[in-house]
Amino acid sequence: MDEVIQRKPYKRQLRSVLVHKPMQREFTLVVISLLIISALTIGFVIHYTIRDAMMGGGFRFGKISPYEVMSDVTYDLITRVTLVLFVTIFIIVLFGVFFLHRIAGPVYRFRSVVRQITKGEVPGEFRLREGDYFTETADDLNVLIRAVKQRSQSIESLRKKLDDVIQRHATASVRSDLEELKRVVDKMAA
Repeated sequence: MDEVIQRKPYKRQLRSVLVHKPMQREFTLVVISLLIISALTIGFVIHYTIRDAMMGGGFRFGKISPYEVMSDVTYDLITRVTLVLFVTIFIIVLFGVFFLHRIAGPVYRFRSVVRQITKGEVPGEFRLREGDYFTETADDLNVLIRAVKQRSQSIESLRKKLDDVIQRHATASVRSDLEELKRVVDKMAA
C-alpha cells in the first residue's frame, strides 16, 4: 500500500520566520538587553549579600554561628534575587505591551479598512502613528483604496450614462439590452 505524503504549501520555513526583521530585531535586542542587565544585577546582589554577611554588616553583637550567617545570606539572596526578577519581568511586560501596541494598532486599522472595502464602502486614505510598524503595508492599502475609489467613480459614471441612454432610447429591444447591462453594472458596484 503506497502512502502519499502531502506537503502543505504553507509550511513554515526557517527563512520565513523573520517576517518583519526590524521589528523582530528590536524586540529581541531589548529583551536580551533586559535579561543581561537582570543577570548582572543578580550577580551584583549575590556578591554584595555575601560580602555584607562576611564583613559582619548590620548590627550584630557577639559570636554568630556559620549556620546563622548562611541562613541570613540565603534568605537575603532569595528575597533580593526574587525582587530583581520581578522588576525585570514587570519591565519586560510593560515594554511588550507598548511594543505590541505598535503592531496591533496597524493590524486593527488594516482589518477595519478591509472590512469597509468588503462591504462595498470606499474608505478614506489613512496614515499610521509615528513609530508604528507596517508603514509599507499602509502605503499599499492606500494605493488599493485609491484604485477602489477610482473604480467606484467609473462605475457610477457608467451607471449615469446608462440611465441617460435608457431614458433617450424608446426601442424596446435596445432598452431591454441596456437594462440588462445596467444590472451587470449594479452587480459590479455592490
